[in-house]
Amino acid sequence: MRKTIMMKKTIMKKLTILSVMLVTSITSWAELPSWGMTENQYKLDSFSNKMSEIGAQAYKNNWLLKITAPNDWHNAIRNALTKTGERDVQFTFKDSLYQSIAISAVPGAKTAKISPSTGSESTVQKQVVIDKPEIDTMIEAPDFGDTDFKNNTNELLQNISAMEIAVPKAQVETSKPQRSTTPAVVKTEKSKAVAEVAPVTTAQSAPQAVSKPVVANDNVNDNKEELRKRHARNKRIEKQLSYSNINGKDELFIKNSVVLIKRFLNQGIVVYYWMRESYDPTVHQFVEKSTGKYKKDPVAIEAEISSKKPVVVEKKVEATNLNFIAIDSDTKDQDDLRKEHIRNKRVKLSISASKLKEKDVLYVKNKTVLVVRPLTGSQSNYFWLVGDTTISREVERKGDNQFMIK
Repeated sequence: MRKTIMMKKTIMKKLTILSVMLVTSITSWAELPSWGMTENQYKLDSFSNKMSEIGAQAYKNNWLLKITAPNDWHNAIRNALTKTGERDVQFTFKDSLYQSIAISAVPGAKTAKISPSTGSESTVQKQVVIDKPEIDTMIEAPDFGDTDFKNNTNELLQNISAMEIAVPKAQVETSKPQRSTTPAVVKTEKSKAVAEVAPVTTAQSAPQAVSKPVVANDNVNDNKEELRKRHARNKRIEKQLSYSNINGKDELFIKNSVVLIKRFLNQGIVVYYWMRESYDPTVHQFVEKSTGKYKKDPVAIEAEISSKKPVVVEKKVEATNLNFIAIDSDTKDQDDLRKEHIRNKRVKLSISASKLKEKDVLYVKNKTVLVVRPLTGSQSNYFWLVGDTTISREVERKGDNQFMIK
């Protein structure tokens, strides 16, 4: 009984200590600061100084800065926090869809000083321990279907006894025949046929298109079964692919009217298809890649790509003229336009008509034109239009004194 009471007291002490440590860590975490900046503050000259102060605090207090900002701002923020690499600051970046910066400080990784055992001058090195991100290594293996690898030795040797092997006869050079006294006037039909069939060979010829004849008695199922066993590892093939969808990387195997398509996907995965059409050498342009292996003729592929390219017709746009010279000196009209359309924001920049872009909105009052250029859903740039008001782009009228560049 006494031992039980002592054990309970020990457990209660440990729980009390853990609770105090947890409350202390949560309190210290909550007291760490955070910062936020807008796009305008990012563009100010004082931005680098402000970032440098934050980096100095993080370095001094061993904080890890979690930064959320647009991707193209990361390098400038990094240089400002570390004074271009002079200061070691712990931070992580996350890309932001908004043109703003959010920074929060959390306890950083512990650092340890390491002194070398040799040498007269001691060097202090920092060892920063950063938790590695968790990576999902569970990858589901692809389904390769029914892969039954059978020994086909018996099948190959089954009909070897019935094979006819012709041994070439040795050609013996005979003496030159005597010249006939009666000239040959008419060639026989056999000699004509031989002359017509004799092939013409060249020293170097380009790859020829396949001219495999179509067999009259063609059993499609038997052809598929033979191609499947020989080239598809006996896999079951149910998908089809049309001739127009065969690309230059596909490997092709032909048996009479049947074409087997072997396509390589990412990570070495292979997919097999039957060509939907019956093979016709006069229509389907294949070239032999190696013995028994074919590919689609590159010339045919290029012709198909060219035929599918859309025809771009340039649209002729007539210039739009507002028929006045725009000015930026009438402060009264400018104040009215700013109050009515941009919540009285200041406009410091001017722009000419030739610099107008798509989606620019123009607000006109007398000879003063306010140009609003949208950047994001909530941010825009503002200009005063000056000079000639001849606009070479297409213009859409949105109201009595409002226009949009198309």
